[in-house]
Amino acid sequence: MWNQLETGFGYWNVFVWLFFFLIVSGFVLWVRSLGRMDYKRNTDQDEIYLSGNEVPEDGAAISVPASSSYWGFRVAMEPLYRLLDRFHSGNASDYAGYFVVTTALIGLLILL
Repeated sequence: MWNQLETGFGYWNVFVWLFFFLIVSGFVLWVRSLGRMDYKRNTDQDEIYLSGNEVPEDGAAISVPASSSYWGFRVAMEPLYRLLDRFHSGNASDYAGYFVVTTALIGLLILL
């Protein structure tokens, strides 16, 4: 009953999967055992490293606004954003048209 399940595309064997999970579990435990043995919880090892500076109690003092998070990415991609802004009209029927044209192009590429 639990040995093998015929699916039409192959078979599903519970013992093969159990063996697979045992191997994966053994590998994960082996990787975990490679960790540092000198780690001690609730010591200085748990402290946040902030480039050698003291970590303030209030996290708002060191927060970074979301607009600054990807500043370099936004600046580097700015020409693309300007190009995309030309297509941005706010009209949903325009976007549906873009979707249809893009789908047609992808379908054409698949057929060729």
